[in-house]
Amino acid sequence: MSKLGRLLRRLTRLALRPFARRAASQVRDTVDPHELRRENVIAIRPIVRGLCAVVGSYYIIVTISHMFYETGLALPVLTGLSGLTALVCFGLLFFYTRRTESLTRLEITGLCINLLMYSNVVTYQTLHFEPAKLIYFVLLTLVYATSGASLRVVLPSSFLAIVTMYILAHNAGFPVLKQHIWVGIAGIFTAFGMAGIMRATIFRAVHARVVAEQHRREAQVLAHFDALTGLPNRRSFFVELDKAIEDHGKGGSFDLALIDLDGFKPINDIYGHSVGDALLIEVGNRLRACVGKDGTVARLGGDEFALILKGARSDEALRTFGTLVCDALRETYLLGGGVAANISGSVGFVHSDADGMTGSQLLERADYALYYAKQNLRGAPVVFSARHETEMRDFGVVDQTLRSSNLERELYIVYQPQVDLTTQSTVSFEALARWESEKLGTVRPDVFIRAAERSGLISDVTLILLRKSLVAVKTWPQNLRVSFNLSARDLRSSRAIGRICETVKASGIDPARIEFEITETAMLTDFDQAVEALARLKAMGCRIALDDFGSGYSSFSYIHRLPADKIKIDRSFVTQLLKHDSAQKIIKTIIDLCGNLSLDHVIEGVETEAELKRLREVGARYIQGYYFARPMRAEDIAGYLNRENGTATLREAV
Repeated sequence: MSKLGRLLRRLTRLALRPFARRAASQVRDTVDPHELRRENVIAIRPIVRGLCAVVGSYYIIVTISHMFYETGLALPVLTGLSGLTALVCFGLLFFYTRRTESLTRLEITGLCINLLMYSNVVTYQTLHFEPAKLIYFVLLTLVYATSGASLRVVLPSSFLAIVTMYILAHNAGFPVLKQHIWVGIAGIFTAFGMAGIMRATIFRAVHARVVAEQHRREAQVLAHFDALTGLPNRRSFFVELDKAIEDHGKGGSFDLALIDLDGFKPINDIYGHSVGDALLIEVGNRLRACVGKDGTVARLGGDEFALILKGARSDEALRTFGTLVCDALRETYLLGGGVAANISGSVGFVHSDADGMTGSQLLERADYALYYAKQNLRGAPVVFSARHETEMRDFGVVDQTLRSSNLERELYIVYQPQVDLTTQSTVSFEALARWESEKLGTVRPDVFIRAAERSGLISDVTLILLRKSLVAVKTWPQNLRVSFNLSARDLRSSRAIGRICETVKASGIDPARIEFEITETAMLTDFDQAVEALARLKAMGCRIALDDFGSGYSSFSYIHRLPADKIKIDRSFVTQLLKHDSAQKIIKTIIDLCGNLSLDHVIEGVETEAELKRLREVGARYIQGYYFARPMRAEDIAGYLNRENGTATLREAV
């Protein structure tokens, strides 16, 4: 019998191996095996519980029938055993297996029921042996195979039933044994075949459902979370913002912040996207740590992040928190490959205290505060205020007027001379943009230039002003240059630089008479692109000046990488000349630096004789400011030059 058992076990394994291999392969390749096991248990549970109900009900009937048909010792034995079977089945059904997710419980339940059914059949055959009813053992194997929670339940139960049948048949004589040998073999193969097919079908269905659920969760994650940082994405952020606004309508409060990284793009360009991705992940982690449980951190895209902070905070509290965030972002990032990166972040805050304001309106104000921070306080927090509201409203009006105006007619240029103290003569004029709007009247340059930059119209404005400047230059003496300002957007756009180059070539003016001024902030926005743009202008023969040097993030480390010809020293140092000796020392240091690098210098904003005297003492040569002349129209330049020449002639005569 042991050899027959081993043979049947081996055949069973062979029959079920394809199903097992396929299931195992699917588990390894697509889903979490623990989740799949749990779902398999949930799928099998109704079968085992159904077995409890059916067997329990059946043995209630059997118990009643025993009461009518059994006598003597058989009556209490068979009635008690069948009654116990029914009681245990319903106990397992209602208590032990209810909502269970344990495979072990289902296996124990199956073994208990199998053993009780087996005991009922064996006891009946012992008391009333009937060869015809040996077939019940085969029926038991079918029940075991189709209702077993696992093969650990099916195999021992089935083999026990068949072996018992063979033993009883053998005791009844060879003819009975011969009659039941093939019945047992057929039964065992039929049972195992049914078990394999049923279990494989159930497990395939469960596997498909688990995979579908996993894909649904993954799709949900992709729909609501950023794949790189794991933070809520733009879509999820707007959902949270709508909830916060709804809660605000019920008396809640929150603050909104937009964060933009300063200096991220150069790191991404120099070290590659893998390092850039690692940097963004670490930024997300630092923002999470700063916000904690007090709000939501989201990545809106690129290097832009957003925060929704629960509760009400004062302006000072927001600035303190913003400073904490900026300090955290400014700490050195140690990334893969030994890369140590340094960036900063600008933050724009807005309160939710304005009733009836939509999410887009709040975002617009936070974005303006962020824009203000990047333009004026890079790497620092700014809280949106009533003054910003007025400016933004003005910008909105200016933006719409810019789009609908005849800028070719309304824009014009004024020119401020740059004087060489050595020769006491003008060597260049800086072209300064002006706008006399037919609808708004005179609009300040800082207002309409910023509005043009934000709206994307700045490239068109630049070309209009450049053409007007070059027309004026044609009327000047050949020794005079024009200094023209470019915006950060001009430098970032290859198309814009190409149009500027075409305009210079079409003017017929010697490019050496044209000097393009760029600010430090414009350079730092995208340093490599800016250097490339300046190289194209320099290749034509134009001069390059670095404007407002010392007012922001001046760094001697990048000056040598620029094709610069001149540095313009910011007026902020001039205003301190008569108050602090350090300002004079700084100006002298910059002048000496220019001399060592073979660069010209020009000092802006000189207005008094006392300031000019101090600058002469430190070796200043080129000066620009109200002391010599205020900005003038193109038609006034000839008279200015004539007066200057007359003064020079008078000095020579004296």
